[in-house]
Amino acid sequence: MEIKFATYFNNAKGAYSFVFDDGCYGESNGWMYEILRDVYEKTGVKIKITSAQTINFISPGARDFWQNLYNEGYCDFSAHSVDHCLGYNKSADPEKLDYDARASKEMLEKMYNTKVISFVTPGGGDDIEGIQVLKKYYYANRNGHDRLNDTYNMNLYDIGTFTANFGYSKKEYLDNIDLTIKNGGWTVKMNHWLTKKEQDTHHSQRLDTFLPECMYLAEQQLKNNLWVCSMNDMIKYIYIRDNSKIVTEKTENGTEAYLDCDLDKELFDIPVTIMVDNKPYNIALGEKITL
Repeated sequence: MEIKFATYFNNAKGAYSFVFDDGCYGESNGWMYEILRDVYEKTGVKIKITSAQTINFISPGARDFWQNLYNEGYCDFSAHSVDHCLGYNKSADPEKLDYDARASKEMLEKMYNTKVISFVTPGGGDDIEGIQVLKKYYYANRNGHDRLNDTYNMNLYDIGTFTANFGYSKKEYLDNIDLTIKNGGWTVKMNHWLTKKEQDTHHSQRLDTFLPECMYLAEQQLKNNLWVCSMNDMIKYIYIRDNSKIVTEKTENGTEAYLDCDLDKELFDIPVTIMVDNKPYNIALGEKITL
């Protein structure tokens, strides 16, 4: 019996994640929700984004929106600093770095009654010193580099972001998705808000490109070409996959399998896929399955 972990959930060819930075977008929030809900209703695929939130940017109205989106399963959260003005590098005051890293996590967890495992560096301005601070509180950090990352070579404190050409054509977005599948990689795509205007900056994406992009992603997931997941769920998957041993036991009913792993199953709460003689099985920490 050959048994191993699949690189991505359900043995998909690649993975694709949206991260919306900052967490405050006005009427753009409503457009995002309408598109994500429309895609779900039409395809059955619920696209779950990661909202990287700057604590001092969140108004009560924005907080209520994100809470509802979280409750409905359309998002999870990543810390994005307290006020977006501190670079995570050796030029910063070490005490301020430590406070910002810790407070970002604590405040966000309290705000939404959730657990926060990742950090998104404002402006991508981190270095080794800053990353060492982040490792005290988080499992991974996304910085601002532009590239299509291959998880086989990934350092989880330097999650590469393949940033598509914001404000450009629908074809470029769909080509980026095809490239992810072809390379067998994980795209972490950074957005900020949605717009109806002619924009070509990294801060915004047009509505008439976001909707077809999401629909195409849903189609690719249904074909099992992609796992369309939140950044945090992919981080969890990698940690479980890379820190677990697959154990099999003979029973009266056949062969059972479980994961031998020291990770907290309440925090790492998603299933991963194991391949048994090229057949996929999904299994979570603390669970036994019959092969």
